[in-house]
Formats: sequence, structure tokens, C-alpha cells
Amino acid sequence: MDPTHDNWKRVEENLNSFFGTVSEWCQSILSFSYSYLPQYLRSCFLYVGGFPEDKEINVSKLIRLWIAEQFVKARSNKRLEVVAEGYLEELIDRSLILAGEQRANGRMRTCKIHDLLRQLCLKEAHTENVVHFMNENAPMALEVIHDQRRVISPSKLQHPQVYPTSPSSGITSIIRTFITTKDNYFRWHSISITSSTVSQFKLLKVLDVLSVWKDFGCVIPQLVHLRYVAANIEKALSLAKLRNLETIILVSLEPARLKHSLDIWRMTEIRHLDISYPLYICNPLLVENHMTLYISDPLELEQPLFLNNLQTLRLHNSSFVSEIIRRTPNLKKLKILDSSDHPYWHDILYSLILLEELETLHIKFDFLFTEELDTIDLMISSAYNFPPNLKKLTLSSTELPWDVMNLLAYLPKLEVLKANYAFNGTDWKLDEDVVFHKLKYLQIKSDCLVRWEAGSDSFPLLEKLLLYDLNELEEIPESIGEIMTLKLIQIHRYGGKNGSGVEISAKKIQEEQENLGNYELQVQII
Repeated sequence: MDPTHDNWKRVEENLNSFFGTVSEWCQSILSFSYSYLPQYLRSCFLYVGGFPEDKEINVSKLIRLWIAEQFVKARSNKRLEVVAEGYLEELIDRSLILAGEQRANGRMRTCKIHDLLRQLCLKEAHTENVVHFMNENAPMALEVIHDQRRVISPSKLQHPQVYPTSPSSGITSIIRTFITTKDNYFRWHSISITSSTVSQFKLLKVLDVLSVWKDFGCVIPQLVHLRYVAANIEKALSLAKLRNLETIILVSLEPARLKHSLDIWRMTEIRHLDISYPLYICNPLLVENHMTLYISDPLELEQPLFLNNLQTLRLHNSSFVSEIIRRTPNLKKLKILDSSDHPYWHDILYSLILLEELETLHIKFDFLFTEELDTIDLMISSAYNFPPNLKKLTLSSTELPWDVMNLLAYLPKLEVLKANYAFNGTDWKLDEDVVFHKLKYLQIKSDCLVRWEAGSDSFPLLEKLLLYDLNELEEIPESIGEIMTLKLIQIHRYGGKNGSGVEISAKKIQEEQENLGNYELQVQII
């Protein structure tokens, strides 16, 4: 509302004319904020009320759900995820949603909603029939929810028995969304919701039952309208008919037994893929070769299998990484996990340069230290091949020389760098010409680093320095304290003794800065 005299007068008259309980009074006041919401924000706001109160809500998940629900409308050339993040920021600016935890890059990891505002959501959502929030005391009967378009339910209902619709009832469910929320830490306590329940929702577009520790692999292939699926599976399944899928999150209940490839290469709408080992993406070359056996149209055969909409991807022990990367050119976030004895370094490193849009990269290798020197040399010479727009890089268990770390300074947009036992050796020296121009967050985990030489000019914009397991390090470079932007030095002991060189030097840096009038630098020892 414009802050005019007449508008403030209207607010005063509304408040003065209201009589009721304090809670009712609060709801009446808060309803003004909802009434003046733009139409495109209303459904997004009401949707948030379906999540458990006093719980952090994962922002990435919430945004993907909004997109799958088609709440988010395209704007100029912006990605839907960027538009949705703008929606969330608008709701936060209006104090309807609260910002929660932050990521290392400063972006929101979680958000939450105040109890009173959640009550407003429940009331308005019921009135406008946007989403139906099930009470944990209610029986799970199709007759009760068949006329609801969206249903959000606690994963553990008080009534252990599920009541399916009777054959004679003639009820056809119009449910498009079915989500279970994680209300208990132990997922396997959830006993009420089964795949037979979900199988009755033939028109589902959004299915999130990841909080239910049961197999949904049999029902998922039947739900041909799905845009979003998050579930546990026990057996192999085919997604061939699910061409509308945008988000796939699958977890194997039997990792020792289930080893199954997923053919995603004709899912042109897919945006986010997160599957756990031993599930894996099949080789696109094999899919193309197989297509020649049953497709007669030469024009269709000439079209290579590319997933241009895919933005987030996790690869685990894949032997054809380069081929997958070549066909997913617009990835924004990539995580590569490899626990084999001989990871495909060459394929991985030389394919990364193709990902010009990539902003977040995590490479983790869990293997015995049997790599040869030429492999290490390859990594050093290939450091320049990292994507140029990379903003966040995490290297885990790669055991590389510290010289490679210095080469990463040539990444012009790098803001977050996490080195988790990524570098091997006792000495790390940064020459004057090694400058991480945009780096704001640096995390180092190392049990072998002894000496670290660096100048304040090496990290001109550093805000947070996190050090783990650095019990052998003699001291933090004194010049680190001269970085004007530095706000936090956090030390994690990991079983180390009190009074280590790292702790002593950190406290010394803090004291020197306080003597200079800088009281903003915090030192935390955990």
C-alpha cells in the first residue's frame, strides 16, 4: 500500500473496529499482507504452509516444486529457477517468509515460515482450494481427498491403516500433487503410506514420498503425467513413458543388489537429476545405436540425444563421463563421485571445458593412492580447462600437489573454494602473482600441511576462512589478518590438542586486529 494518509486511516479503522482474541487479531492484521500480494505470489506463499512448522525448508527443493506446479512464469531470457528465486526474495522482503541458513556463496540454503503466518496459509489455502494439508490424525481415505488437487501429508499418520477407495464407489481422484513431509528423524518409522495408495492417483504431476522408507518403483512408471518425482525404489524401473519429467530424485533401498541403468536421453524436459549409487545413467551412444533398430524415420535418427534443459547432475562411477557432459551443455551444477581404483581422469578433465554455463562443480575421488606421476602432471596441465564461469569448486580426496591450488587462481569468477583433503604435501606457497580475485570463502581440510606462505594480496576479497584437521600446520600466515574483508576464521580441531599452532596464530591475528580497531573479525574454535 502507498503510505498515504487515507490508507493509514483505513488501517486504523480496521484495527479499531476489531474485537476478538489476540490470535484472531493477529490473523486479521496479517491477512492484509496476503490480500495485497500479487497474484503470481499467492500460490507460492500458500504452498509453503504445507511444510511442518518450525522446520527449515530446503530452498532448492521448494523452487523445483514451484516450477513443477507451474507457479513460475517465464520472464524474458531468465531461467525459471532464477525467476522462482526472485519470487522467494519478494516474499522475504514482505516478511511473509523468513530467510534461514546461507550457503557458502551467500545464497539461501533454507527458509522457514512463522507459526502465525503458517496458520494464515492453512486458512487461505483451504478457502481458495490451492492445497490441502492433511492432519496427522486424519485417516488416509481417498473418499476424503479425492476432490483435492494438491495434498501434502505427514509421512507418519496416526492411523496405520490406509483406506483405499472401494471398487463400487466410482471415485476418480483428481489429485495432481502428493507430497509427504519428513516429520520424524527416522524415516523407516513411516508406516501409513504405500505404493498402492499412490497408484490410485493416476493424474499425478508431483510425487514426493522420499520421506517414506518404502519401495515405489512399481507405481512410478504408471504415472505418465509426472513432472517431479522423489522416491525410494527397490527394483529396476523404466522411465521411458515419463517424457514430462523435470526433476528426478531416486534412492535405492537395496544398494548391494540393485544395479540398474536409467535411460533419460529422450526426456527433453528434464532439469534436475539426482540418483544414488548403484543407479546410473546409461551410455547415450548405446541408446542411439539401439534406436536405429526400431526407428525408420531418417530425420529422427539424425537428431543427436542432447539434454539442453538439464541443469543439475550427479555422476557416480561413470565410465563415459565425457560423453554425458558433451550432451548436457547447459549444466549449472555438477557433482562427480568416483570410488574406483582407476578413475577416468582424462575423460573428466578434458570434458569440463565444454560446460560454459557451469557454476558449481564438486569432484570427489575415493580410491587407493596408486595414481602414477603422469596422471598428476595431467591434472596440473589441465587446471586451465576448468569451466570459465565456475563460481564454486569443491575438490575432495584428490591428493594433488599444492601447485595445482595456485593454478585455480586463474578462474576469474571463483567465489567459493573447498579443498577437502584435496592436496598432498607439507608446503603451500603462494607467489605474489597468485591472486584469487573474487574468492570470498576458503575451506581447507588437510592432515599433512605444515607450512603455508601467503600475502594479504592473494585473497583480496576473502570473508570466511575455515580450517579443518590442520593439526600439523605451524601457523596461519600473519598477512591473512590484513585482509580488510575478512570476517571469520573458523578452526575445527578434529581430535587435535588445544593450543596448536593454528589456534595460537588465529588468536594472535585477532588480537592484532583489535589493537588496530578492527573488532569485526571473529575467531571460532570448534
